[in-house]
Amino acid sequence: MRVLILAAVWFLISSVLGILGRRIGSPPWLLWPSTIGAAGTALLACTLATRTARGPARDFWRRLAWAAGWLTAATAGQAYDTLSSGLPVTMSTPTAAGYLIAVCSAVLALVRLPRPSRSWRASVAMFLDVAIVGVAASMGVTHFLWTTSIPAGNGQPAAALIGIVLFVSCAAVVAVVKVGIARSRAVNRGALWTLAPIGLIAPLSWTVAPLFDGRPFLNPTVVTLPTCAVFFAAAALMQIRADAGPADRQAPVDQPGHLGIWRHISVVPYTAVAVTVTMLVVLTLRHGQLSAGMAGGSVVLTLLVMIRQYAALSDNNLLLDRLDEQANHDDLTGLPNRRFFTAALGARTGATTVAVCDLDGFAALNDRLGDEAGDALLRTAAERVRIAAGPDAVAARLLGDEFGILLPDHTPDAAESILQAFRSPLRVDGHDLMVTVTVGHASGSGAEVPDLLRRAELALQAAKLAGANRSREHCTELDATAEHHAELAAALRRGLDRGEFRLLYQPIVELPAGTIVGVEALVRWHPPDGPMVSPVEFIPVAEHSGLIIDLGAWIIDQACADAAGWQDRHGDAGPRVNINVSARQLLDPDLPGLVADALSRHGLAPEQITIEITETAVFAGGVALGTVRELRELGVGIALDDFGTGHSSLTLLRTCPVTTLKVDKSFIDDLNGTAEQEAIATSLSTIAATLGLRAVAEGVETREQADRLVELGYRYAQGYYFARPAPATDIDAALTAPALVA
Repeated sequence: MRVLILAAVWFLISSVLGILGRRIGSPPWLLWPSTIGAAGTALLACTLATRTARGPARDFWRRLAWAAGWLTAATAGQAYDTLSSGLPVTMSTPTAAGYLIAVCSAVLALVRLPRPSRSWRASVAMFLDVAIVGVAASMGVTHFLWTTSIPAGNGQPAAALIGIVLFVSCAAVVAVVKVGIARSRAVNRGALWTLAPIGLIAPLSWTVAPLFDGRPFLNPTVVTLPTCAVFFAAAALMQIRADAGPADRQAPVDQPGHLGIWRHISVVPYTAVAVTVTMLVVLTLRHGQLSAGMAGGSVVLTLLVMIRQYAALSDNNLLLDRLDEQANHDDLTGLPNRRFFTAALGARTGATTVAVCDLDGFAALNDRLGDEAGDALLRTAAERVRIAAGPDAVAARLLGDEFGILLPDHTPDAAESILQAFRSPLRVDGHDLMVTVTVGHASGSGAEVPDLLRRAELALQAAKLAGANRSREHCTELDATAEHHAELAAALRRGLDRGEFRLLYQPIVELPAGTIVGVEALVRWHPPDGPMVSPVEFIPVAEHSGLIIDLGAWIIDQACADAAGWQDRHGDAGPRVNINVSARQLLDPDLPGLVADALSRHGLAPEQITIEITETAVFAGGVALGTVRELRELGVGIALDDFGTGHSSLTLLRTCPVTTLKVDKSFIDDLNGTAEQEAIATSLSTIAATLGLRAVAEGVETREQADRLVELGYRYAQGYYFARPAPATDIDAALTAPALVA
């Protein structure tokens, strides 16, 4: 900032002395000290910018500092020449050489600025813009040189000064082109735009040269250099402040070959054309005609503008094609997208088959492998789908890991072809991954064709309910089921709002005495205008619609409230409450906070709650397993429900913070049979004891089963033999009654 103030001071001194000089009879040397001081200030500004700049910017300001140094030396030389001869524009050969070296150094600094790499189309467009600016500038400079007399010692134009003026004008054109068209990002753009007018100031000063007659202390150098110094100092200040800012504020560099650099239309060539046309109109009105040179220049300029506009139209057409491509294709896989797929489907009227598939367990794989590997997996899977679909089909990425295939005619084996294609591993980042797909498909013709995508997606949903790595064809029953599920989901929402849900509790007893030590919370729905709806019917709908989140939140709150009541009324005899949590709820990041809030709100100790989860919900790890760990950190217990029927793995018992194993009823049914039939139930009891876990036998229905469980080492059981699910009030009564085992 101080350097800018110093440059402004030199400018004010020169301006005041220039205005008052004639009145006070000033000597020829009057303005030279401030002029030399201004040139030295420009050198100082460039030097300071060199210290803070980095990379190409440092090189640019270093070269510009050299230019300012030569300018200062040449100014001092011209001051000596002028004072020695008494003529305002006299300069020796060394002085003229100094000015030319200064201009050459400045031009070199501009030319050496790096520019973003671009496609050949963008390069052609840039060169056309440069040519337009160059021709327009040449016409202006030529007219200036033809019509302006530069006074010298003998009253004739001085060849050295003409060369300097011409070269300075060229430097100005280079600056404007580099900043406005080439869009170099190495140096702060504000600083470059501030430097650009410097080259125009010197030529313009010669237009007022006749006013210097009778004022020997005035000449173009002393008039222009103080102004140029202000521009130098302002530009250096902009660069220094930009270097002091955070790195992320720097302008981004355009990617190679990208047309984005031409999105912002450069006004420089259009401004040059406008100025040139204005000049030609003025000359025509003043003289009635144009000179041969001006007329030829205008023809060349017109041709360049026409070529540039044609290039712009070509770029626009290319951009429109690219936008159309992007609008109808998926960026990640290169396949057509859902928009393209539905348009292609809508255009068909003949027999058509639509198949829809998605990758089984992709979300868990993506969480485990990371987004980059997940993207690579999707690209590989997309190529596998495209090949399996065949050349006559349209394969598209519809959404996430869901792909669609549009096939001509009725193709019943399309689903099997896709399943078969994924029975070999996918090669992803040097690893073989075994990934299966689930497929839904539908066929039709005529008016049915536009609806085939919906039908195929319904079939896909039905296939996924049955498991992974399978297919399902659409049938009319699926439409009825979908309609029923939609109506049931709406009724579920109303039921939640109206408080139509109730909790029942099934006791968990300690063997052999049969004392109640816990209860499992089971939700029931009692619409006031109809019969009770089975959980088997409404829980899957709640899962699919997302209403399980709100329903689960209500269950957690109500169960904690009941558990807190039992604890207040029965003290240590109050039962621990098991709350079932679905796989969908485990993907909700707010679940641990929801449980913590419910415990706090009801003043319940965390150890009074056990969260029941399924093996399949956490088998693949990822977000669900992270949620379980957060729940365990709250102090609540974690139970694996129906253990032994899902993706059972002993590794899961080490990775998942389990406190309880609930052995599935199917293994309890085999008790009192052969040793082979009892083997799993026996092994699970031993594993639980070894790992310090609580084993709870589910589905106990007879006295014989209860007795055998005791013999096998089980200490906890649950089932109809002990008690059926009952309201919270009945649990109060049971807690004060005799043990549940007769």
